Amino acid sequence: MINFAATNTPTTMRHILFTLVMVFASASMMAQEPTDNATATPDTTSTKAATEHILFEGIEVKGDIYEFAAVMQKNRFTLSKRLGNENAYIFKGTVCGQSCYVQASYSKHTRTVYRIMVQPKNVDLNAYLDSLRVRYGEPYDETERGYEWMLPNGAVMFFTPEGYDPTLVIMDAIGVAAYKEENDRPRMR
Repeated sequence: MINFAATNTPTTMRHILFTLVMVFASASMMAQEPTDNATATPDTTSTKAATEHILFEGIEVKGDIYEFAAVMQKNRFTLSKRLGNENAYIFKGTVCGQSCYVQASYSKHTRTVYRIMVQPKNVDLNAYLDSLRVRYGEPYDETERGYEWMLPNGAVMFFTPEGYDPTLVIMDAIGVAAYKEENDRPRMR
C-alpha cells in the first residue's frame, strides 16, 4: 500500500478510499472501448494500437514484475517494498518533478504488470495537471472523480478526491486484458 502518513484520516478510511479509487480505475479501464482518435503526444500516438504498451516515465508498462522492477531500478527508481499479499511493488522516485511513491500492480499467477499508481504529495494540482496534459495530450475527459485519458494502448486517470492526496493511475491495455483473462479463467481445484 502507498504511504498515506501525510493525511489525518484513520487508517481504515484510507484503505477504503484507496480501494474505491482502484475499483473505479479498474472499472473505467475495462469498460472503455479502444478508440482510433487519440491525439498524438510524446507518450502515445494515434497510430499506436493495443499491441503496444503504455508508457510511464518513458518505461513500457509490460512484462513480469521482476523484469519491470529491474527496468524501474535502471531508470532512477528505488525498490521500497514488495507487497506479496497485494500483488504489488512500491518504488520511490520522481514523477513529473515530484518525489513520490509508485505502486506497480501485477497479476497473481502470471505476475504481469498491468497498473501503475502514483500519489504525489504537496503538489500544485493545476501545474501537475498541465504536465499530464503535455504528456498525454488533449482531449481528456473531466469527470466528478478527476481527469481521464482513454488511449488505444491504455488509460491514464488522475483522481482528485477532496481532502485527500491526488492519485495518478496508468493502466496498460495489454496487461489489463491479461489480468482480466487470468481472473475470468476457471480454476482447477
